[in-house]
Amino acid sequence: MNEKIGWKLCGDGPEAYEKYIVPGFSGAWAEDIVGRANLHSGDRILDVACGTGIVSRYAYKSLGESIHITGVDVNEVVINKARELCPPNLIPIEWKQANAEALPFPDGKFDVALCQQGLQYFPDRNLALTEIHRVLAPTGRVVFSVWRPLEYFPFYLALHGALEQYVSTKAASMLAAAFTLGDSTQLRGVFESAGFKHIDICLTVKQMRYSPVEDFLIGSFVASPFANDILELKESTREEMFRKIHTSILDYVDDHGLAAPMECYVVSAKK
Repeated sequence: MNEKIGWKLCGDGPEAYEKYIVPGFSGAWAEDIVGRANLHSGDRILDVACGTGIVSRYAYKSLGESIHITGVDVNEVVINKARELCPPNLIPIEWKQANAEALPFPDGKFDVALCQQGLQYFPDRNLALTEIHRVLAPTGRVVFSVWRPLEYFPFYLALHGALEQYVSTKAASMLAAAFTLGDSTQLRGVFESAGFKHIDICLTVKQMRYSPVEDFLIGSFVASPFANDILELKESTREEMFRKIHTSILDYVDDHGLAAPMECYVVSAKK
């Protein structure tokens, strides 16, 4: 992808993300990568592209104050939401607005770096991974998750088609950016170029689950960077778009709501 389009939430986006995306699937994936990280008491953890902090919160849940967690994200609005969800007097996680390509930390500061669905958005992935490699201790390790290509996501494939038809190619491209690093060979090469070793890539499949479907659909759009574009549509056009999406995903709706598959590469590596 020549033009990197970042995923920046605004307005009510972080609130919608926590209400719909976290229980729908993000929480389960965050728990997964934290579990794979095999955290130990005393670990210094860097949560890169932390968003509203779901990975950091799972890490804290696993070992509490015996570990030190720092979450960084380039987007100020999600960092503010993370701080709101984790008051310093209750959950001592440090939050910083920072670019992954220029981390404001000294060499060797962290033992573990975690990143859930952030790598594909970095304008210079190699530079970001090189920076993460720099701030890791000599025995440091990473666990990253990256979505596979869009065709493995029936729910988002339906959304992508609707955005192209009813909103704009730009909005569709913003959504597609989440799925642009789904080639395992390319993914391995990016980590190797940044100096990482013992790279392990695990294809993992989970399920997106939410009920009612209509709420999740609306919440997904509110929690997106193209929410305003959808709000600007005529009401009749917006309703037609929602009906088309709902029809497109009927094969993934059961008596308990939305039940759509999701596929992800989880990358573990060492410095």
